[in-house]
Amino acid sequence: MSRHVKYFFSIIFLFLWFINGHSQTCDSLKEYHTTNNYSFIIQDSPARLFTMRQFDQNYLSGYRLLSPTLRKNFNPTLNYIIQAVSYILVFGPMTHEEAHRSVLILKNIGSISQPYFLSKRGGYIDGVTDAALKDMRDNDFPNFARLHTAGLESDYMLVNHEEALLAFEDETFKNIAIEYLIRKAMLMQYYLIGFIHYDVDGAEEKNELKRDIVGNDVYGIVRHWHRPAMEYKRYTLYNDLTVEEKKFVKRMGFRSFINLINTNIISINNFSISHNLKMNFGMGYTMSPFGDFIDETAWIKYKNDYKLITYLREFQNKNNWFLGGGIAINDLMLSKRIGTNINTHIWNQPQNLEFNDIKGQLGGAVEVTGKYLFFTKKTTTLHNISFDLGFIFKTIGFLPEEIYLKKHIGFRMGVSFGFDK
Repeated sequence: MSRHVKYFFSIIFLFLWFINGHSQTCDSLKEYHTTNNYSFIIQDSPARLFTMRQFDQNYLSGYRLLSPTLRKNFNPTLNYIIQAVSYILVFGPMTHEEAHRSVLILKNIGSISQPYFLSKRGGYIDGVTDAALKDMRDNDFPNFARLHTAGLESDYMLVNHEEALLAFEDETFKNIAIEYLIRKAMLMQYYLIGFIHYDVDGAEEKNELKRDIVGNDVYGIVRHWHRPAMEYKRYTLYNDLTVEEKKFVKRMGFRSFINLINTNIISINNFSISHNLKMNFGMGYTMSPFGDFIDETAWIKYKNDYKLITYLREFQNKNNWFLGGGIAINDLMLSKRIGTNINTHIWNQPQNLEFNDIKGQLGGAVEVTGKYLFFTKKTTTLHNISFDLGFIFKTIGFLPEEIYLKKHIGFRMGVSFGFDK
């Protein structure tokens, strides 16, 4: 493993060397970094509506555009109330449930989304037979497990994207404070129910098509991880868990406090290291299809033009630890009209993504998004429009927000808008 860590840090040094040598003085390039950019994915892979990444990115860009409008037209108190109520009643359940549904879309299983807080279960997915879900459990357990964990994975990644926006000063805290703070709190409360033994599930509905696909996300997957061959049922109460499973739930509850390790919670976006260098550091925690993971992330902003993200990730299944990491550079302008985002990831994960496996399997992914600015003249508040084309290559393994667990080569396309900051 030490050899892989050396490779990871070698990649970091190569990126830093590239940034240092990539000096652009053109005013048009500097202008790009004085705008707020909002990206939308029109088509992702698979080409169905919606993948987790697609829904998350489109939602976040839309929210960022809506929030300043609310702030300009309502007093601060009313604005925050509208945002909080909108999140609790609609936005939070919608993104969470669409993430669950994206796994069913990948598996060609039809379903119905009920993504509203005032619905019977406070947001859920139904319309799926027991036979379809049992078949997934028995023949594709990693995706069955992710069916439970995907909602919290999406919540976690949206928080992660928001922290990057804040660290790079691409968004103001007042615009996304309500979304960011409530989502982080809701992410944690899913895990903290292990301490209060709170049951959200009752008896299963008589009509199987009216049943939530997984019930309680946390209790359900912990039971299935420990007893994958038991008699199939969807809903899990706290008292259905064994002593060992209850200990695992409490482990997750304690680890969820890691999500508080970020200064954005108290409205500190970053720290000035020097005249040209700013950075921030944070930690995060959530589930994976084979257990859980902890992130340590650094956001580095250099000369107001270069945005670097590095992270280390510790995966754990039932008892065994596996190490991963990655590095990304965002919004790098190569010329007046061409920009790019580059993300690299490397990981060691349990073979076959199994909860009990001791042996690890090395894997990784490379993501590249190219941007072509075909409109670069400022009109009122609009500075530029770009056509975005993305590519990903990944090996077998779990990468948050990438819906494929198997080896995958995929493409995506979209559009971005640059407005006044």
